[in-house]
Amino acid sequence: MKFIKDLGQQKQGKRNYLFALFECPMCKKIVRKIKKDGLKSKQCGHKCYSKSRTGVKRGAYLDFVIISGYRYRYAPQHPKAIGTKKLYVAEHRLVMESLIGRILKDDEIVHHRDENPLNNCPANLELMSNSDHVKYHAIKRKRGNNGKFTV
Repeated sequence: MKFIKDLGQQKQGKRNYLFALFECPMCKKIVRKIKKDGLKSKQCGHKCYSKSRTGVKRGAYLDFVIISGYRYRYAPQHPKAIGTKKLYVAEHRLVMESLIGRILKDDEIVHHRDENPLNNCPANLELMSNSDHVKYHAIKRKRGNNGKFTV
């Protein structure tokens, strides 16, 4: 929101807060808010927030989400789906399953050859056992002159 004017300290309940006037970018309405809250917010309230999100689905209905750098696809019918309502599966696992024609076992890992977790091209993916994957990354780590691994 656009900062307009500082109103100074005012009492709200038992505490004093710094208040200010802000202009909502959606409805152009002037709103009095606590200064620190107004500087963080992007709209004046729920109505303007919902107007700014037209056409965007929320929560479990998104086609994909990115968690820890990996893209997860909406697939509630998949037996290994994760999430609070078991709705998402890692995209690289879905690609590998379609290549080999079966669901991956718990001890199988899909490794990204270029180490870019968003590049889920079939040529970039490699199926490994958990132990092989750990060995692969252990070999890649380098030791310093003192014999310890560098980070």
